[in-house]
Amino acid sequence: MKRAWIIAGMAVLALAACKKNEKPEPQPVDFSQYKIRVEPVITRVTETNFEAGDAIGLSVVRKSGDYATNVSMKYDGTAFSGDLNWYEEGEDASTIKAYYPFKEGEGLPTAFTVQHDQSKGTAASDFVSAVKENVLPSANAVSVVFKHQLSRLVTTVKNNTGATIESIVFEEFVPVANVAADLTAKVADGAKWQPLTPFFQNDKYYLIVPAQTVKPVVKVTAGGKTLTQQLAEVSLEPGKQYTVSMIVNKEEIKIVLAGEIENWDDGGEITGGGPSFTENLEQGYFTYDGVKYNVVKMKDGKWWMAQNLAYLPEGCTPATEVSAVTAGVFAPLQVKADHSGLEFSTDPAVVAKNGYLYQAEFALGLKVGDLTSVADAQKLEAAQGICPKGWHVPTIGDITGLVGKAVSPIETNKNAPYYDGNNGSIALLNADGFNMAPAGMVSIQDNTKTSGLLQGFNSNYPDRITSSMFCGSTYAGVTYNTSGDETSGVKNLQFFGLMPMTNKATEAEYTCNGTKVSYRIAGPVRCVRNVN
Repeated sequence: MKRAWIIAGMAVLALAACKKNEKPEPQPVDFSQYKIRVEPVITRVTETNFEAGDAIGLSVVRKSGDYATNVSMKYDGTAFSGDLNWYEEGEDASTIKAYYPFKEGEGLPTAFTVQHDQSKGTAASDFVSAVKENVLPSANAVSVVFKHQLSRLVTTVKNNTGATIESIVFEEFVPVANVAADLTAKVADGAKWQPLTPFFQNDKYYLIVPAQTVKPVVKVTAGGKTLTQQLAEVSLEPGKQYTVSMIVNKEEIKIVLAGEIENWDDGGEITGGGPSFTENLEQGYFTYDGVKYNVVKMKDGKWWMAQNLAYLPEGCTPATEVSAVTAGVFAPLQVKADHSGLEFSTDPAVVAKNGYLYQAEFALGLKVGDLTSVADAQKLEAAQGICPKGWHVPTIGDITGLVGKAVSPIETNKNAPYYDGNNGSIALLNADGFNMAPAGMVSIQDNTKTSGLLQGFNSNYPDRITSSMFCGSTYAGVTYNTSGDETSGVKNLQFFGLMPMTNKATEAEYTCNGTKVSYRIAGPVRCVRNVN
């Protein structure tokens, strides 16, 4: 019994000890007493970091619904905070969404527009955002990763003009982005491009734009002269940086590769995507791919080239054989030394005087063989083609507005300034600086021919080329492999062009009218400036 009592006593003591050491049940923490704080892990907003005073918009989404929407929080140098407290329940996870720069409004932004003039800095145009799921309330700051949602261009410029660069402007970029629910951004469909001015710092120009596929155009003004260059088409991606390195000479801009990328993800280099171009209308010329061309404003109110185009796209060699029926471009023609006919010439002086001879598809920016339907031909009216930006291959409206007369069914415009009552007059045109003279052509009748003929020589006037057919962009007619049967396929397409003729005794009799030109004939090109 004594032993039993001892054991029982020990049990009572042990029970007492257990009750003495037992911990009280933990009480739920009320997290509503804690402010929400966000510690940013960032790529970059300014050149270093978020700055004190920067504001983000914060939203907190619970399963039960939105707890907070687009609340402003300011950066104190370590974290973002404001007047927003956590909700009470500590086990209820939520999703945090944050973006910069903060925009006052009822909800999260659905669109973002970069500043058109970023010359004072890019921070206000740098849309960054962060989304973090399964966040539990805490007394500690929540660490979230901010990412750039737009793209950045960094441009370096080597200035060889001897003059101060007054401005750089980028064109063709759409500045508006749509913002999705997850705060990613995508360029707004249908929005118009705007000229954008970059921010200059430490010998570089910085520009932020929505991610998009674009052929940018850059304009550099130095010494009162504006030079223009189109860049290669590029598909910009969010969060990536692209470099442009320019050499600015007195007459042109050259695009070359640039150096290494820092901070943003490397998106690569953007190179020159086309020939350099600058207009100097007040001086009566433009420079295109390094070649100076005279231009003149005629009495029709339009600017015209006052000499024939002599532009060759990179990698293109002009043909010098009439059998090259799909060459696209041919060398110019000259009268043979014995005055017996015409011949091709590669003499730079002849090229400068007469320009190259272009087949219509090539002149209109295509490859020979691309056109296979009337519908496609009709779409090419007023096409830029191989003309410089802002200029186009002449339409029938341009032609009759200038010289008045063209072949049927085009009605004569008797009010045209260079119509003399019977024909378009070369004498009247040239009196106003048009400098029109026939340059011959390579006649290829249709797409079934395997050889062409050199035309434009008249033995009665052996000292000069007497005719040409200049390229135009307005569809004029079609013939099919089987007459009238569209399903048999196109044999020939025609465009309205210009036809100067000097097969007369005196210059007063020389004519220049509109005509129909087979799309395989190779003739000169005179570009017309678009009407603004």
